[in-house]
Amino acid sequence: MAPPTQHTANPQRTLWVLRIVWFALIAGQLGFGFVAYMAAQQGQTDAQTQLSFQMLVIAVGMLIGAVGMGYFIRNQVYKRCWQTHAVTPQGFFMGNLLLFALLDGVSLLTFVFVMMSGQLFPMILPAVASLAVQCANFPSGTPMESTPPDFVQDTR
Repeated sequence: MAPPTQHTANPQRTLWVLRIVWFALIAGQLGFGFVAYMAAQQGQTDAQTQLSFQMLVIAVGMLIGAVGMGYFIRNQVYKRCWQTHAVTPQGFFMGNLLLFALLDGVSLLTFVFVMMSGQLFPMILPAVASLAVQCANFPSGTPMESTPPDFVQDTR
């Protein structure tokens, strides 16, 4: 039986696929946010304030945890996949995908809380912050470019 062939990922193709995934995740969040908005408009107006506050605190806590853990996990994947002064395309894809998934989870949970509470503001703020962080992390491909560290001397 022949061993499986090893495929090396192309950085441009990896970047293109990751940008499609990034856009699809944001579009899905915006679509579900619209559904949550419509459900909140038709929902109850006398929501329990204590339960709504608890849901808001949970969503904010999830946002803080997801942003912190997302960046930490992405950096750990980058370190594990570091070769010749650059991140491999596989590491770049996996690290960013994990960050995007954590941010997507926070946003979707917040939209569920919007539907449950029937309140749009301030319940929507963690989802907006999560979407902003995800938009700020548009995949540029810079970590896949080979750049020597600062301490390497140019000996030309």
